Amino acid sequence: MTDITHELTAAAPAQLLFDLVADVVEAPQYFATHLHAEIVRTESAERDLVARWVIDGGSPRGWRLWRVRDTENLLISFEHETPKPPLTAMRGEWRFERLPDGGTRMRVRHSFDLADGTEPAAADKVARQLDDNVPRQLAGIARLAGSVEALRRETLTSVRTVRVQAPRDDVAAQALDTLPEGGAHWVCVEPSEGRLVFKRHTELAPQLHASTGEFRFTEEQGGTTVRLRRTVTLAGPASEEESRVARKQLDADVRDQLTELAGTAAG
Repeated sequence: MTDITHELTAAAPAQLLFDLVADVVEAPQYFATHLHAEIVRTESAERDLVARWVIDGGSPRGWRLWRVRDTENLLISFEHETPKPPLTAMRGEWRFERLPDGGTRMRVRHSFDLADGTEPAAADKVARQLDDNVPRQLAGIARLAGSVEALRRETLTSVRTVRVQAPRDDVAAQALDTLPEGGAHWVCVEPSEGRLVFKRHTELAPQLHASTGEFRFTEEQGGTTVRLRRTVTLAGPASEEESRVARKQLDADVRDQLTELAGTAAG
């Protein structure tokens, strides 16, 4: 077994940092490389199975992990359900230590095992990946802690549905083409049958912090009901008028996207 620990001291309350890491479902709206996450199964108030996807080099990468949240001691332990070979185990924990000055020492430990007979270079590769990714992740959490409340206030969501007289698979196949630039700047993943989650990861408009969405396709009575949810987070403090304009634009984008999809799929 190999153990690797990374830590960072952040000028933010420990409870806030713990909550940012623990809330995996909300994370994709605020962390640039997070694509999607959902709770697959809940075994207790603090133990669950999580499926998550990140954006890695412009493509989605996903895995599932068991985690246990100790909210009293601000500790999150985790273990990957099926590590990618040659890994046979990947587990660890997050600790958030309160400091006298009100800040927090964040410490992340990873422990991993490799299959018997694996070349030593494989362990070095895993270690390098952790040494590259985890410090950036910690720094991103520390930065987000100072702005997340403002970003939450500037997060807007629009939801619409449309009925399409076409089979579900045909409609789903056309959905990505309705994204701006035909999906060229977006990353998508299908977390389950009848769903398509997407997020813009390049050339995001300057006024936006994040742009995400999800299609749900339900086949019924010879056609397909499409539900589209789009969410945007504005990048900075917005006036009431700026928020109103952003909301109007978001609603129009959702309406136009569904109109285009209905026309293309039914045609």
